[in-house]
Amino acid sequence: MSKTETVDSTSDNERSKSITPILEKKMQLFDGYQDKTDEVKAQFVVLPENRYISRLKNVYSASNEFMTCDCEEEVVNGLNIACGPESDCINRLTNIECVDDQCGCGDYCLNQRFQRREYANISIFLTAEKGYGMRANVEIPAHSFIIEYMGEIVDSEEYKVRKQNYDAEGIKHFYFMMIQDNEIIDATKKASLGRYCNHSCDPNAYIEKWVVNKRFRMGIFAKRTINKGEEICFDYNVDRYGAQPQKCFCGAANCLGVMGGKTQSETVRLLPHIITEALGVRASDEKKWLKEQKKNGVKVTNDNVDSNVNVEFVKALELKPLDTSDVGKISSCLMQPDLDLIVIKRILERFGMAFDDDLEGLLFRLNRFHGMQALGHALKTVLLGVGEKDALGADQMNVLDMTIYLFEHWPKLKSKNSIQAGEVEELLRKFETKNLSGNMNSRIDHLLEEWSTLEVVYRIPKKLEKSESQKVLDDRRSRSGNAPSTGNKLPTGPASLIKQPWGDLDVSKLPENRKLDGCPLPPGWEWALDPTTQTRYYFNRLMNSTQWEKPEWPMDKVTKEDEERRKRKERDREREKARELRDLKVLEKERALKRQSELKQEEEKLNMLSSIIAEASRSGSDENEQSKTKKSRAILKSKSRSKSNASRGEKAVRMSDQENEKKRASSNSTGEKEHKRSSGNHSLDKKWMSLFASYVPNILKRYESEIGRDNLKNCARDIVHHLTKKEEKRHEGEAAPSTLSDERKIKIKAFSKEYMAKFMQKFEEKKKKKLELSNPPSKRAKL
Repeated sequence: MSKTETVDSTSDNERSKSITPILEKKMQLFDGYQDKTDEVKAQFVVLPENRYISRLKNVYSASNEFMTCDCEEEVVNGLNIACGPESDCINRLTNIECVDDQCGCGDYCLNQRFQRREYANISIFLTAEKGYGMRANVEIPAHSFIIEYMGEIVDSEEYKVRKQNYDAEGIKHFYFMMIQDNEIIDATKKASLGRYCNHSCDPNAYIEKWVVNKRFRMGIFAKRTINKGEEICFDYNVDRYGAQPQKCFCGAANCLGVMGGKTQSETVRLLPHIITEALGVRASDEKKWLKEQKKNGVKVTNDNVDSNVNVEFVKALELKPLDTSDVGKISSCLMQPDLDLIVIKRILERFGMAFDDDLEGLLFRLNRFHGMQALGHALKTVLLGVGEKDALGADQMNVLDMTIYLFEHWPKLKSKNSIQAGEVEELLRKFETKNLSGNMNSRIDHLLEEWSTLEVVYRIPKKLEKSESQKVLDDRRSRSGNAPSTGNKLPTGPASLIKQPWGDLDVSKLPENRKLDGCPLPPGWEWALDPTTQTRYYFNRLMNSTQWEKPEWPMDKVTKEDEERRKRKERDREREKARELRDLKVLEKERALKRQSELKQEEEKLNMLSSIIAEASRSGSDENEQSKTKKSRAILKSKSRSKSNASRGEKAVRMSDQENEKKRASSNSTGEKEHKRSSGNHSLDKKWMSLFASYVPNILKRYESEIGRDNLKNCARDIVHHLTKKEEKRHEGEAAPSTLSDERKIKIKAFSKEYMAKFMQKFEEKKKKKLELSNPPSKRAKL
């Protein structure tokens, strides 16, 4: 097999609508070849759905693409055709699958082919030169869904790593398909059978990108009717990275001989498929333009790398009249984010080409396909391009003019819902703040005034409307709104909101042996009594089965999914709790080791700084002695003053003596208290000092290179002494703690930082003065 490198999906759909030349050749069939499906399944891991690498697991790149369709159940000849190929389902037309909770058609919606894996009947066989291939076991109608191309979804970074690893492992065939930038399918080791779909220059199938549950997925679809036994192939459109292109063995009459390279990929890079569809571009238009450029000596390059739009080609394109079948494609294209302004302009020009009578029908269909919201997207693109500017450019004015023209001819609206959904009123008011030419402002005012009379209509959600439907699809999931007139009835109160597995089946009309205790038995099951023991047993004629246990209804699909989702969430919560507990234990262990290390360091510092503590203690005792000397001098002065006043009289002397006696008593008691406190707190001083001395020097260590070791010691001693005094006053009579708390450490650190800031300022000032004194003015002038 000859698949290598990436398949560029952005251009795959060129083949779905372009006409392949009719070639005179005999169709080759392979229905006689041996079935190798089981053999190939052993060569890789078969996936039920795409598997995302961890970095992309929670990335929903298509979350903004989802829409709710307006379809309802429609039964024709006993078959529900809701959201089918012939319907006007907006989701189906814009390559979006409906989701049960958001679709009025419920389980019978026909637009859920990816989710339900509605694959065609295919098998794998061994070709002569291309390795394994895929063939049709039955005739496959045109545009039918064949199979999903699945694998591991990786980003660009992982893609490069895997490509190198596979090359080192000696893997010859890589199965990479690009979904979009930074999102690539790797079907090399884990995939679906879709990876065996070979390349052909004249393919009978094509790859198409769909939005399924907020994610992009790739499907292989039939381009035309594929006969039984025919090999299924699509155009790889390989982007070649090596110097040599890979040889092609497709055998088509128009075979290029190689896969990849300039010949195949040049034309399809002009426009993405969604724009090609909206502008009505054919492959012949692209080839014609490329020939003209080549003839004029112009080398074609990709002008806009981000959106892959060749602006010159779009400008030169000869537009074709708009058909009603193109309206859905136009609505889908206009809703694309970051759409080029020139593309919007040319799409709107197609409406301008229509006659008045045709325009009315086109706009009626556009309104059906969320046209108001699509044009709102176009107006947003124009406003983003204008930015803060006051004036609009020529193309921007043109788009605004054409949009207002369409609004003026819009079908009569019954409500403001669509206008509100597209934010059209707000956008038009923003345009009125710009310098608009001509009568543009008056046209906008007229529109806004006309819409102001409309009201927003609130409708009952579709899920509740289902019970009103009169269409009966089968005896198990009947949706009839007619209540049974007699017999057993289901609850009509709040309990009726519980979804029963038999739906709204009229239990009263069933035979007695098909129901039990007012509840019907599952389809095909009946009950009877054993003639000997009179014990009830159950039997199913279709299954030829008999049992004593009451048969249970099969769990509804939605219920199963809900149960699986609940269990998955519960498992995820348990894993998360276990992970948090494990991380907490590791953190606590790390903290314990860190505390032990800090305690050890503090003990070492305490031993190293014993000399500083001793000096600080001596300094403290000297200050206490000085304080006592000052107090004794004050007492002597008091005594001398009392003696000098003795001449004033005996009464005064007695009074003075009494006062002096009181003062002496007070002074002595104060002295005794101070002495007791000093002696009692001496041990506390030491404890506080040792605590601070073990921590402060470590904080100041970073200043040693600037101020020197002696200055550092003095600063540490001063801070330790100051902190000791503060703590002694604050915690008088209390025992000093064995270690410093984290809160106290923070405060010590803040105080030390403030102290050192002041010290450094003074230190720098002294340093400057010394420098000035050492260098006379004349010397400094020379420097």
